[in-house]
Amino acid sequence: MTDATQPGSGAMGPWGVRSTAAAVAAAEQAARASVPPVAPPIGVSPPTSGDVRIGFTGAGGQLFGLLVKGMLLQIVTLGIYRFWFITDMRRFYWSHTRVGPEEVAYTGRGIELLKGFLIALTILVPIYAGIFFLTLGLPSAETAISFGGTVIFLFLSQYAAYAGRRYRLTRTAFRGLRLRMVGSAWAYAAKAFGLWILVILSLGLAYPWAAAIMERIKMRDTWYGDAQGAFVGTAGTLFRRGILIWAIGFGLPLFIIGSTIASVPYEVWREFGTTMTAGNFEPSGRLAVAIYMLMAALFSSLLIPILLFPAFQAVVFRWRIEGIRLGGAALASDFRIGAAYRVYLLGALGLFGLGIVISIVVGLLFGGLLAAVFYGGGGEFGSPASGVIGIVTLALAYLLVFGGFWVAKQLLITLRLYRAQARSVSVINLAALDNVRANNVDASAMGDSLGDAVDVLGF
Repeated sequence: MTDATQPGSGAMGPWGVRSTAAAVAAAEQAARASVPPVAPPIGVSPPTSGDVRIGFTGAGGQLFGLLVKGMLLQIVTLGIYRFWFITDMRRFYWSHTRVGPEEVAYTGRGIELLKGFLIALTILVPIYAGIFFLTLGLPSAETAISFGGTVIFLFLSQYAAYAGRRYRLTRTAFRGLRLRMVGSAWAYAAKAFGLWILVILSLGLAYPWAAAIMERIKMRDTWYGDAQGAFVGTAGTLFRRGILIWAIGFGLPLFIIGSTIASVPYEVWREFGTTMTAGNFEPSGRLAVAIYMLMAALFSSLLIPILLFPAFQAVVFRWRIEGIRLGGAALASDFRIGAAYRVYLLGALGLFGLGIVISIVVGLLFGGLLAAVFYGGGGEFGSPASGVIGIVTLALAYLLVFGGFWVAKQLLITLRLYRAQARSVSVINLAALDNVRANNVDASAMGDSLGDAVDVLGF
C-alpha cells in the first residue's frame, strides 16, 4: 500500500522511512531550521518545453452523474449524504488532475467530514444559543449583539479556512506521499481576522498586502514530505495588476451615485427628507423621478463589481500560482482574464437557455397536473386531492428549478473554470521533488466541516 493509506506506520515508503505523527510534531522546529529556504529566481518565466504541464481529464458526463446522485441522496437522507457527496466531488477533481503523466489522489472519507461537522456543532450551537437568548433578554441591544455574532463567525471562518486547508492537504497524495500543514489555526485566524478588518476599512485597497501575508503563512506551513513550501508573490505585484479593477469597481459606482445625487436640485432632496420624516411617503413629480434615478444608479453600482469579478478572480489566481514554491519546484500560469470571462459568459448563456426550458417544463407540468385533478377527476380547491397535487407540484418544481440550475452551474461554470485554470498551470523544476522523503501528519476534519457549518466556506 502507499504512504497515503498508511500514515505513520513506520514502514518503508517509496521515498524513505515514514515518521510517526508524534515524531513529526516533536521535531517540527528542528525541521524548520534544517531545511534550507527556497531561493527561486525572482518572478516566474512563461512555461517552456522543459516544464511539466498540469492537465485535467474530467468529463462533464461523469460529473453530471455524481451531481444528480448527490442531489437526490441528500434529499432522501435529509442532507446527511452531503459529506459523502463532497468527498466524491473532491475525488473526481483530484483524480482527474494530472501533473504530466502522474496522478493526484484524494484519500478523504465522508465519515471524517461527518464527525468533524458534529464536533463543529458543539462549538457553534452554544454560540447561536447565546446570541438568541441575549437578543431575547436585551432587545434594545439587538444590533450590537448581531454585530458581535458576525465578528465571532468572521473569526471562526478564518480558523476554518486554515484548518480545512490542512485537512484537504493531508488527504492529497502525489507519488504516494501526502502533503501536510503545521502551525496553529488559531494563530492564523487571529492574524487573518485583523487583516480582513484592515481590508474592510480601506475599502479593499489593503487587500494585496493582506493576501500576501496570509499566503506566506499558509505556504510556509505547507510541506510535501521534507520539502517546505514558500510564497514569493509580492503585494506590489498584485496591487499593480488589480488597481484598475479596484478603481473601476469602487470609483465608478461612487462617481455614478455622486453625480446622480448632484444632478437633482436641492429642493427635491429637501422634499424627500420632509416626506420621510412625516411618514407619508408617496413620491410624485420631480421627487419620483429623482428616486427612480437614484435606484438606477444604485443598481448599476452593484452590477459593476459583479461584472468585474471574473477579472479579479483571474488576476488573483495567477498571482497566487506564480508565487508558490515547494522545495526547489515552482509554479507558473498563463491564465488570462479573457479566459475567465469566456467561461462565465458561455455559462451565463447556458443558464439563461436552461431557465427558458425549465419555465416551459414547469408550466406544462403544473398545467397538466391541474387539468388532471380539477377537470378529469372533478376535484375542487381545498380538497385533499388538490393539497396532494400542490405538494407534489412544488416538490417537482423545486427539483427542476433549484436542482437544475445548481447542476447546470457546476457543469457550465465550475467544471469549465477549474479545467481552464488547471490547464494553464505548469510545474517548473519538478525533478527537485524526486528525492523527497516521507514525513506525514494526520489532521482532523473539524476545521473543514466548521466552515461548512458556519456557511462561510465549503466545497
